[in-house]
Amino acid sequence: MGLIQDEWRADAKAILEEIPKAVAVRHGSGATTAFNVLLGAPMVQQDMETGGFLDSASYEVKFHVEDIAAHPGVVVVGNLIDYIGKAFRIVAVNPRTESAWLIVRVQTKAGPA
Repeated sequence: MGLIQDEWRADAKAILEEIPKAVAVRHGSGATTAFNVLLGAPMVQQDMETGGFLDSASYEVKFHVEDIAAHPGVVVVGNLIDYIGKAFRIVAVNPRTESAWLIVRVQTKAGPA
């Protein structure tokens, strides 16, 4: 790995030590794995579903690649992330080559608006 990528990973670790958010990823037969992550601001939208509009909230979640490497197969599309007492489904994964972060999008839906 290049020198700059090593520096990015070290910087990302330092950021996680300063402003982490604790989440648990549910996988397999209900087992959970804890991670410290960075979370973007929630995005709220409305989707037209049978029975009316449903509010949908999504977050961008950044996992450090070294944490992901230590727990392969845990942060994948379809698994659930528990955060602030709610379950969010991983709906997209953005693996960026040589990045310090694995970025995922998580989403949940509330009741009719």
